[in-house]
Amino acid sequence: MKAFRFLMAVAALALVACGPTPDGNDPQKDGQGFKATVSTYTIAADGQDAAQFSATFDGVALLPADLSATVNGTATELPEMKFSTTTPGNYTIQLSYKEHKSEEFMIEAVAVAGLDLSPIQESGMSLRATTTVFQKGVEECLLIVRRNGEVLDPEKVTFYFLNENGTDEVFTVESKEVTDVNGGVYKLAIYNPTEVGTKNVFVIRNAGPGDTRETPLALTAVDFAIPSRAIDTAPQRTDFAKRMFVTQFTGTECGYCPFFIAALHTLADDAEYGDKFVLAAVHTYSAADPMYPQENSDIDRVFGVSGYPTIICDMKTMLNNQGYDNNLKQLKAQINSSLAEAPKAGISAKINYADGIVVARVTVKAAEAGNYRVGGWLVEDGIHAMQYNNGCKVDVDFSTHEAAVRIADSQPEGANHYAGHSLGAMAAGDTADYVFVMELKQSGNLDNPKTHWVAENCRMVFFVTAESAGGTYVTNVVENENLTQTITFDYKD
Repeated sequence: MKAFRFLMAVAALALVACGPTPDGNDPQKDGQGFKATVSTYTIAADGQDAAQFSATFDGVALLPADLSATVNGTATELPEMKFSTTTPGNYTIQLSYKEHKSEEFMIEAVAVAGLDLSPIQESGMSLRATTTVFQKGVEECLLIVRRNGEVLDPEKVTFYFLNENGTDEVFTVESKEVTDVNGGVYKLAIYNPTEVGTKNVFVIRNAGPGDTRETPLALTAVDFAIPSRAIDTAPQRTDFAKRMFVTQFTGTECGYCPFFIAALHTLADDAEYGDKFVLAAVHTYSAADPMYPQENSDIDRVFGVSGYPTIICDMKTMLNNQGYDNNLKQLKAQINSSLAEAPKAGISAKINYADGIVVARVTVKAAEAGNYRVGGWLVEDGIHAMQYNNGCKVDVDFSTHEAAVRIADSQPEGANHYAGHSLGAMAAGDTADYVFVMELKQSGNLDNPKTHWVAENCRMVFFVTAESAGGTYVTNVVENENLTQTITFDYKD
């Protein structure tokens, strides 16, 4: 199904269920009894990030009112069955339902650095935000205005919306005092919209020259719950590990595609190269292919693909089939070339999945100043479909397909590229968020990959692109193993 833009309303992901009706049955008759689970074992000690608990009895969801909890042995109320704290440390949490007790869950609350508002090396005016995507009325978005690198009191500027028709609209903000990680006290503006949607915001200095009109900041308010940021355990670091993004244009009816499929299998098993690239296989050779990306049917044309198989490395270099051995050499050479250049940014992501809906908050951190874009592709592994083969003799299961692209959400509305959604200009060390919302295709025909995607086999690929000489190319890419696994910033060893 089509990937939802984050501006669209999405049904809340919180589970709503009735508590069980006591009937005197033996809780072990069906082999279920009382079961409890937790969403994560690691949270940020910021008072907002939370571990979400849920519980069932005989397979029926329990309500928070049905349960009690202890934290480190002390009876504690957990509103909405969420645990959060501002004190770093380890917490042992146990849930109880009547006389039944859950296992003991060990939750680690990790200390994270707060805002660093000390002066930076920067000229002119700039406008940044603590988050660019947030749930209206729940999360707080603070605006940071700087002039020549120093935080400016929000009363010294006027805030404007840049409307789609090019007109400017003044809006009023409240402000609050914030203490940064160095103990400095600063006044910041609070962006608190009354409606869902995206607004492009800029500021103009009240006295003297200076404005950010040429670099407006896109701020998006949504009305559904979105994950918090993934924890950054080293907020001062920008020395990211790097991987090359391999986009494979292929198809089950493409007889020469196995020559690249085999090379990619060999590369994945190679101890030296296996963890240095991320694959996304785009099955656009034929619409009859069970993995044909119906919502991204123009993707091969946009990338300039004219023959199959075709590999594109970092959305930059195109490789054509030269036989298995040469294909393997080509791929290794491209990885060596890609990793010889330090990544300009890193990526983290925290993801929720429920009832066929994926919601992912992706955070990009810049290692150097530049203009950045971010993309999110949903891929599925382990799809069985007969693969044509025109003579590739390598011992590979060609009819089991990996990393098949189901949704490629990196084409902005109306754009003729898949380079990602704009994050705008970022200084070194800056972070910016983007929220992806996608719906898995589900149907009663479980054996038809065209109409039913297996959620347990799906996962996410996120990439960041940066402007450089000649165009906009992928500078880093990450992936996870399932739809709920958090991706943290990957720093060099």
